[in-house]
Amino acid sequence: MGSWLLLILVAVIAAYCGLAVMTWLVADLMIFPVPPASYTDAPGQPKLPTADGNRITAVFLPNPQASHVLLFGHGNKQDLGLAGERLRQFRDHGWAVLAYDYPGYGTSTGKPSEAGCHAALAAAYTFLTSIMGFPPEKIVLYGLSLGAGPAIDLASREPIGGLITEGAFLSAFRVITTWKILPWDRFDNLGKMPRVRAPLLSIHATEDHTVPFHHGLALHAAHAGPKEHFWVGGAGHNNILETDPAGYWDVLDHFRQSLPTTISAVTPARSTASA
Repeated sequence: MGSWLLLILVAVIAAYCGLAVMTWLVADLMIFPVPPASYTDAPGQPKLPTADGNRITAVFLPNPQASHVLLFGHGNKQDLGLAGERLRQFRDHGWAVLAYDYPGYGTSTGKPSEAGCHAALAAAYTFLTSIMGFPPEKIVLYGLSLGAGPAIDLASREPIGGLITEGAFLSAFRVITTWKILPWDRFDNLGKMPRVRAPLLSIHATEDHTVPFHHGLALHAAHAGPKEHFWVGGAGHNNILETDPAGYWDVLDHFRQSLPTTISAVTPARSTASA
């Protein structure tokens, strides 16, 4: 009996080690299925330098009547060209908009990675604050699916006016495993969310089979500041806006109008055990 238990234990350990090695080798390929570029650079297209040496392509849509600027990060199978219609809709509904591509997406240089996504958003934030002159309290981060990772990370470290997540995940691997079983998971959103003090709007579809609904519920519960949510019944990961456009734009308008004129201090980073 003891030898059988030992064999089972050895098999479990071997399977875990195999899984760990495999995910280490292919994780970025799975997380970042980079689509072919859907656009070419326009004259004067903003190119934002990052701390790691890349040049990130961005789009800025001004709106002189806007009270806030939306800093938008798209999903992992998009680029700025594919997101263009939604960006214009944001502007038409009262926002100024800055959107950016991740390294390796669209015409941005570099290869996609978690660190590269964080560096890209940091460059976009610096562009808004230092070059365009927007005060942090007027900047609202919007992270769509993959974009929620860098948005939550930045919101946990820098002052912002608000945070919107749509289809956000607890962490990259937990989309597949449900539990945190590997030490080198990507985008630990659940671990970082308690440090976010800016107002939060959580958007998630109840029938999301890509990032299940419980991810959105858990992230929303982990936020300690003022928050509201928009749970869309019957929608999936990619059709929230199409399922309830009136409700979607109403909740975004309400969220923008409810934002405070000053910002809360960011909680200093610390080691946070996540579930």
